[in-house]
Amino acid sequence: MPLTGEWVQAPTGNSADGLVATPDGRALTRCRQTALSAGQLYNVSLKTGYVTTIALTGAEEVVNGDGLGFRMGHTLYVVQNRMNLVSVWDLDAKAATATPRTTITDPRFDVPANAARYGNHRCLVDARFTSPQTPEATFDAVAVSI
Repeated sequence: MPLTGEWVQAPTGNSADGLVATPDGRALTRCRQTALSAGQLYNVSLKTGYVTTIALTGAEEVVNGDGLGFRMGHTLYVVQNRMNLVSVWDLDAKAATATPRTTITDPRFDVPANAARYGNHRCLVDARFTSPQTPEATFDAVAVSI
């Protein structure tokens, strides 16, 4: 489906990272990491492909946004990979505005790239972009309380 509205596809490289279905199942939320609009969150209509920007209040951008996840309807977790943290955002009822609530960090993080919820935890997979990527390299998953 072609994306329309407030989405501009980058001519080269990765245009976006992180993709998660909204709790109501009507849209997708994604994060953009390009020079065109670094650190922005978007909603994508599954019905039409129309994209709207989620206005950020209390923060200018979501730097290095990667994996995304929802909890309890309007709480969005954004893995910020090279920042070694997970930012927690409150979205309004229409997911038009996001306000930062807190951040989660852990000394075991080594550039987390994605996360999945398991009970009362977020399990994050470390991408280890700062380490040599060899066949012998090991990668960890880190569980943090939410």
